Amino acid sequence: MNWQQVDRAALLARSGYDPYVRWATPADVIAAAGEHGWVCVAPWRPSGHWGGAAVVAPDAPADAESEALELLAASARERGVPIDWFSTAAGRELRAPAPLTVVGSGRWDFLWTEVPPVESPSSAVDLLELDDTADAARIEVFARLHNPGFEGFPGRGFATLWLGVADDQGDLIAVGSLHELASGAPHLAGIVVHTDHRGRGLGRALTASLTRRAIQTAGVATLGVYSDNAVALAVYAGLGYRTGRRFETRSLVTPDRAR
Repeated sequence: MNWQQVDRAALLARSGYDPYVRWATPADVIAAAGEHGWVCVAPWRPSGHWGGAAVVAPDAPADAESEALELLAASARERGVPIDWFSTAAGRELRAPAPLTVVGSGRWDFLWTEVPPVESPSSAVDLLELDDTADAARIEVFARLHNPGFEGFPGRGFATLWLGVADDQGDLIAVGSLHELASGAPHLAGIVVHTDHRGRGLGRALTASLTRRAIQTAGVATLGVYSDNAVALAVYAGLGYRTGRRFETRSLVTPDRAR
């Protein structure tokens, strides 16, 4: 299919102002559009971690996303930036252009809301603010113990806010954070609740508070969640989040990064 590169304004229009494009892509996005859909890659964080997505019609050629990725990868090389990941709809074929190689995949949903959750006095939880640097080890040890797949990255400068819940002894029993996407939009990340304290509404309270803080400062809150996490998806839906996109994401590596 015939892909043509476009700027962000054209990408927004061609995508129908898609929530992922609106909230997760900055001005320096590399994008293209064609008769069957649109594609883009951009830094996920202000510090980098380039990746993106292809959204095509169900009747698009099987190699549509692969052709698009080849075009975007060439433009990324001209800018001197690596593409670390790329997303398609679940089950769509993806072939990476040399020297990139596809290594593994994961399915996740991109969610967003512009409506702050209603604050309920009956579900109020005492939250403490944590420091991304000074409390990094404390957050990391707790979160890894109760979620080995923890992706909050404390101490790396990604988080603009950490909130936590502690027990009577001052030990953490829940944490969560706001990260800043390269677009400037806040993104909830690293929400973990102690295994012995789940079912008490702590995760919901943390999510609600972080969401309110995000919307207060930026007018929107975004997050990502694994597509098979039905419990989390129900909580987020109850707090007003909508699914913007459901993706299958592949990691991309070069021989030097695979070692």
